[in-house]
Amino acid sequence: MNNPCIRCGKQRIESKTWKEKLGASFITLSLTVCPDKECQKIVDQEIAERKEKADLILRKKEEAKLAREKLIATN
Repeated sequence: MNNPCIRCGKQRIESKTWKEKLGASFITLSLTVCPDKECQKIVDQEIAERKEKADLILRKKEEAKLAREKLIATN
């Protein structure tokens, strides 16, 4: 399986595997990481920043929607 690191291009390695029940089936999940620990720290930080930015955008969108609904209700 070809699964390169998004930052350095090294082949990612499996760090953890577990099974979860989904309905009547069991699925196997695995977590892959970059073999370079420093690179993985940077990737994790970048992912966290992207998630934080996406969450902020969703919160602002929801606030704008509520403000519009409030404005419509008062008119």
